[in-house]
Amino acid sequence: MKRLREALAKREFAVTCEMVPGRGKEGVTFDAALQFAEETSASDVAVHAVSLTDNPGGNPAIMPDGLAREIMNQGLDVLVHFSCRDLNRNAFESRAMALARCGVDNLLVITGDYPSGGFEGTAAPVFDLDAVHGIRYLKAMNAGLEIPGRHKGTVQRLPPTDFVVGAVVSPFKLKEEEYLPQLFKLEKKLAAGADFVVPQLGYDMRKFLELKRYLNARGLNVPLLGNVYVLSRGVARAMHAGQVPGCVVTRELLAEVERAAEAGDKGKKHNLERAAKMVAAFKGMGFSGVHIGGFGLRSDDVRYIVGRAGELAPEWHKVARDIEFGREGEYYLFPPQDGYEIPAREADPLPGLGRARMPVAYRFSDWFHRHVFEPDCMLFRPLRACYRRLGKNSLAGKFSHFVEFATKALLFECRDCGDCALPDMANCCPQSACAKQQRNGACGGSIDGMCEVFPDERKCVWTVVYKRLKSAGRLAEMRERYVPPRRTDLAHTSSWANYFLGRDHAGMAAQRVHPG
Repeated sequence: MKRLREALAKREFAVTCEMVPGRGKEGVTFDAALQFAEETSASDVAVHAVSLTDNPGGNPAIMPDGLAREIMNQGLDVLVHFSCRDLNRNAFESRAMALARCGVDNLLVITGDYPSGGFEGTAAPVFDLDAVHGIRYLKAMNAGLEIPGRHKGTVQRLPPTDFVVGAVVSPFKLKEEEYLPQLFKLEKKLAAGADFVVPQLGYDMRKFLELKRYLNARGLNVPLLGNVYVLSRGVARAMHAGQVPGCVVTRELLAEVERAAEAGDKGKKHNLERAAKMVAAFKGMGFSGVHIGGFGLRSDDVRYIVGRAGELAPEWHKVARDIEFGREGEYYLFPPQDGYEIPAREADPLPGLGRARMPVAYRFSDWFHRHVFEPDCMLFRPLRACYRRLGKNSLAGKFSHFVEFATKALLFECRDCGDCALPDMANCCPQSACAKQQRNGACGGSIDGMCEVFPDERKCVWTVVYKRLKSAGRLAEMRERYVPPRRTDLAHTSSWANYFLGRDHAGMAAQRVHPG
């Protein structure tokens, strides 16, 4: 039972349908998911996998793993969402191996929404790994994860897994500095080994088209599944209010849904028609499939959507224009394309973005880093020798660490993590400036450039990183540089010492340039 895997490999038009398990061990949401599976398995509806979410909205909910087995027992394939929010890297591996043991091998790796509830108070976020790390980890498991052997200096290889790993991208961002980091992080996910991509939800086909064009321009021939959600009035209102991170419903779309809801069927037929138009447009644009969701989604709804999309296929260019709910001031990377045609050849758009004015503070800190910390600068070897000597004098070492931390706390709000990522993020600290402590790019939950967790008071730090790197003409670094997970064993130690002595991720890289 490898329906999704086979469809992606053969480039058939894959259909996945999303179910949202609720809190507890039974109830309406569980019954709906199992009923959907039962109806689908007994019908001719071509569903390649039932997709199960992982605590959407950050609320407590049952882990989808057990429900996945029940659905598989009914003869359907499953796609389990795998969030990085609640698991440290050891728990991440444990859950992945347990799923592999149960035969669940389709995983959609996501950062995860910030926790918003819990027993006797809000749960603590983990975010030990980001989605890029998670994809790399799962691919390492597929290759046979190497771990320390029983005897010192030996290596043991675990039995390989066979995961098909999906990635997510959120293209529905208003401004350039919020939109482009999403595309750059997607490239890192693909470099990490992602097998397919599901975009976040939105209702502007131009943005979906841009995603396809961007991947073509970068020579990334990866299966891309369009996201389709059958709106209801309640869900549309919640998305419009920003209550579902990353999902965009504009004022105009909400008004359309509200008008349709006055009908006797509460707008269901109208909303199913919109979904069918989107499926037809995705197929016309060359997407590899669709990911269909909706509150109370039934097997008959999917049959109607897919069937109606087939009827609309000859005029997909026209119906695509019916789903253009962009916002005022919306940034588009590519110029409009008549008829939604994708050019046979597409140039990389990055060189054409130009440069911006470099902030004075960033200019100075960047200059300081290049002349003090880069392995090819004059001070690198003397400072490495100095920190070796400091290591032998605990009092001097502690004083040096105090001065370093005080300086960095004042300038960068340093949290003394010991594995500094300031050089990787244009001198922005992920520990203090990012609620999810992301080191490889922005999560998908920002709202008009503001942090998902603190939308009224804090910009998404990756918009700042973008502007700084653009001003320096170094945007290519943002989509190419991989930053490993934080070395938590280095917390509250000198990051400068760790760097010069080759202990942290940047220091290890520097040691390869100047060993010894």
